[in-house]
Amino acid sequence: MQLSALARTVGSFNYRYGSEVQLHEALAEVLGLAGYSFEREHVLDAKNRADFWLDGLVIEVKVDGTLSEALRQVDRYISLSQVRGVLLASTQRWASQPLTDRPAWQGKPFQMVRLGRQSL
Repeated sequence: MQLSALARTVGSFNYRYGSEVQLHEALAEVLGLAGYSFEREHVLDAKNRADFWLDGLVIEVKVDGTLSEALRQVDRYISLSQVRGVLLASTQRWASQPLTDRPAWQGKPFQMVRLGRQSL
């Protein structure tokens, strides 16, 4: 499974949500319909829990917060041996800008995608 295919899948939809929990539910539906096997709220270690776990790939979802906060969290995840790559999926405007200096992080793939929002 490639991170870029995963990013295209989740990035090709507009999501209808009123909270981060509802966004997680919508993402779970999209992933399931696309045929991905995943686990939600996967415990990585005593201090880290991935929003979505796909056999070594992590999807971290951010509705609020800054890019620097999100990247610190990604750094914690990507430093773990069981993590093979991270997709940072956010509704924030900063997720629209590609991080050209971070195509790989510690030798592991990293991508960021902005999630579109559909009006409630």
